[in-house]
Amino acid sequence: MDETAAAAYAEGAEFNRVDPPPSYEEWLRQEVGLPPVCDSTSNPDCASASNYALQNIHYAHTATLSDGTKLRGQGTLIAVVDDGFRLTHREFAGKTLHSFTGGANFAVEDHGTSVAGIAAGRADGAGIMGVAPEADLHLTSWADVGGNDILDHLTAATDHAADLGAVVQNNSWGFVPETAASEEMAAFASSGTSDYATYITGERGGTPSEWRGLFDAYDRFQETGVIVLANSNDPSLGDASAWAGLPLFVPELSEAWLVASNALFTVDESDGRILDAELLSAPCGSAAAFCLTSDGTVYAPTAANDTSYAFSTGTSFAAPQVAGQVALIAQAFPNLSPEEWTVRLLATARRDWDGFQDTVSGTSTFAPGVSRNYSSLYGHGVPDMKAALSPIGGLSIASGENVYSAQRTSLSGGIATAGPVVGNSIAKAIAGREVMVVDALGTDFYVPGRRLGGETSVNAGKGVADARQMARNVEKMAASFAFVENGSDLPRTLHDVAVPKLFFSQTLAGFDSDTAFSHVFPADEGTFFQFSGQVAHKHEGGEAAFSLSRITASDKFASEVSFSFGHSGAGFFGSETRGPFLAGRNTANAAAGISVSTAISRAWSMGAYAEFGSGFVSDAPHALVDYGALAYASGGLSARRRGVLTERDTIDFYGGMRPSAVAGEAEVNLPVGRDANGTIHYENIAVDLANTDLPLRFGLVYRNRTEQDVDVLFGFNTDLVAASDPDPVFSFSLGLTKEF
Repeated sequence: MDETAAAAYAEGAEFNRVDPPPSYEEWLRQEVGLPPVCDSTSNPDCASASNYALQNIHYAHTATLSDGTKLRGQGTLIAVVDDGFRLTHREFAGKTLHSFTGGANFAVEDHGTSVAGIAAGRADGAGIMGVAPEADLHLTSWADVGGNDILDHLTAATDHAADLGAVVQNNSWGFVPETAASEEMAAFASSGTSDYATYITGERGGTPSEWRGLFDAYDRFQETGVIVLANSNDPSLGDASAWAGLPLFVPELSEAWLVASNALFTVDESDGRILDAELLSAPCGSAAAFCLTSDGTVYAPTAANDTSYAFSTGTSFAAPQVAGQVALIAQAFPNLSPEEWTVRLLATARRDWDGFQDTVSGTSTFAPGVSRNYSSLYGHGVPDMKAALSPIGGLSIASGENVYSAQRTSLSGGIATAGPVVGNSIAKAIAGREVMVVDALGTDFYVPGRRLGGETSVNAGKGVADARQMARNVEKMAASFAFVENGSDLPRTLHDVAVPKLFFSQTLAGFDSDTAFSHVFPADEGTFFQFSGQVAHKHEGGEAAFSLSRITASDKFASEVSFSFGHSGAGFFGSETRGPFLAGRNTANAAAGISVSTAISRAWSMGAYAEFGSGFVSDAPHALVDYGALAYASGGLSARRRGVLTERDTIDFYGGMRPSAVAGEAEVNLPVGRDANGTIHYENIAVDLANTDLPLRFGLVYRNRTEQDVDVLFGFNTDLVAASDPDPVFSFSLGLTKEF
């Protein structure tokens, strides 16, 4: 949606022509005994509400779908059951009109013409525009149908509209005399029958089978569309009309059924807040849980001629606004069920005025974390298309069979698509694709894959280290070689050759933990064995890593061959990640490494390290990627300088490639859509894990043990990816340690 475009659109003449002039509203207020506009407030910005702007229709009409079309009802069909229609009115020009007459004459009437025009009158710069101006119409007239045939006629018309794919059926009519829903419920309860079709036969005529046939048709229609009923226009009824509230008596009709009431609204023009609402119709009452309230005072087309219009008011003209909004939502979210279209309107309706809050009578829970109060007068409030088209409760990646039962990972918490060892191969594979994400209601929205794994997940998702970790690695390793540093005649290259793996080994990536250990054992002359590792337990699971090395050292040269194994049940190769793209039940790796070091001078030595290994990922239940087995490599160069500031200090410089996959294939199940039952559809993508940008690491560690046995540590580290946008992560660390 485009704020600027919406604001400009709301100033358009045709957009606002649906609103009657102030003189008509003042006359209407006098007729029904209401005070003048804004008479009950001292707010200087108070004004009568613009009908469509009140409901944020301008945000819908200027919204652009992924295929470039505007959201104005294109491709949807609105069914209208009414007294008759002028098919040649200019508001219907160019539309596909399906007429269902049931063999009788097709009536031409003002009422039906107005109702259809409010729902779908075309936007051509003249006259008015409907809420869904590009929708087509299915029109049914009951005016010339005999009373004994009306039920069969309505049944056939409803089925015919459903067969043609109508997404909504508008009913701006009811049976007379009207009965309040509360009175109907009491009478039905005391009637001695539990079958409403039998009960209503005694009240309205017809036969039970005819009524059941109509109810069944409504039920079938709700498989593909929503049914909208206009509430009674009689405020003295004290409750919604029984006919509008039919699901109260036939519960199977409650899935996709909406009741529309009528009110006049005033707003604060400075910010659009609703200041007050004056109900002109019967209240939502017993039907409040599935009721909305719109401004049904309109300027609408009539049947006098092809260009005639008139002012009217009533729930008859509030209902087609709701019907048009259903069509807009159906165009925006074609994969949702009619029940979900209904819920989006109810769960996002405006209720920001005191009169609503003062008449709250209940709560609807639409999904976990999505509950809304409703009012005995106004139901769930005023439809708000901007909110209905926007995500509710944040967006998540859903991984599972169905959006309702799938595990969800919130985008706001960060989704990791690049991680240790596997690099950014997955991120690159999905970057150019549209990924389905869902809101709290399970509604499908679509984002480019490149938006996943952004800044919010960089620290967790890319397996980066920090300077503190590197400094602690060196500190712990130094403890193993204390006998070398403390005046022993053993070659210093012994220690130098063991250091580079700390910066580039996958197994020792988490060597800074409190449980890390390292021991050196002499073997033959000039030969040593080093055993390093760590064992940790986190609430997600355990981690273990072990490395066994054989070191051969002389005064000028040293070499090390190491074999290592690591297992993590608490992360992805020991790194905490977020989201289903790097979700492993457990991961493991085994590797062989080789390191060499040579003394260039008494002060300087140079070293090199390379590691080759294999890894395995056991998928978590909600994982969207099957990694299986892979091969990886890492390596780098290091340089050590002794005696930088004192005789007991050292500084290590390092640079090279972090562990990166060199072979392996993963399968990504990318969520790309859902159907009306909520079943998630996936696109299967094969990913070459070697197709990753090189993960690089550079840094230094300075360590100084003073004569007072105080260790001073300083570290600098940067991890980055060799790509066009490297996005480096820098860190600095300063540490002081005193042994007692």
